[in-house]
Amino acid sequence: MNKVYLVSIVALMTSLLAISAQAAEVKLAVVDMQAVLQKAPQIAKINEALTRQFKGRQDSIVKAQNELQKEASNLQKNAAVMKADERNILENKLMTDQNKVKSMIASFQSDLSKKQSESLHSFIQQLDCVVSKVAVQSGYDLVIQKGSTLYA
Repeated sequence: MNKVYLVSIVALMTSLLAISAQAAEVKLAVVDMQAVLQKAPQIAKINEALTRQFKGRQDSIVKAQNELQKEASNLQKNAAVMKADERNILENKLMTDQNKVKSMIASFQSDLSKKQSESLHSFIQQLDCVVSKVAVQSGYDLVIQKGSTLYA
């Protein structure tokens, strides 16, 4: 059994030496994708387009939240002097409106997230093409992302 371990260790060491010998000939590049995504003007354009596209829905959610807040404060102020039936009706309306606002927010967030993801995916595909083109033109053998390396 010890011979198997010894042979395995020798094989591993030999392969590591071979890899390190080959690595001396490899030309590598490291791309900081976070910096690219933060500084790219295309990202700013994507964000502006999303803001324009979703502004109306965001405004209607804010308006609905304000109305809900008014209803809640009205109920809180007048609950003591209201009849039980009126109070129950307002409480039920308040809960219904709360659920409606929560649903609007969830739908908004889902749609916005989906659209952001689609837009970002498209940009990343373009970026991959550019990186590949530059790598080929510059003679790089390997291009890796900065986040996937321990040190660069």
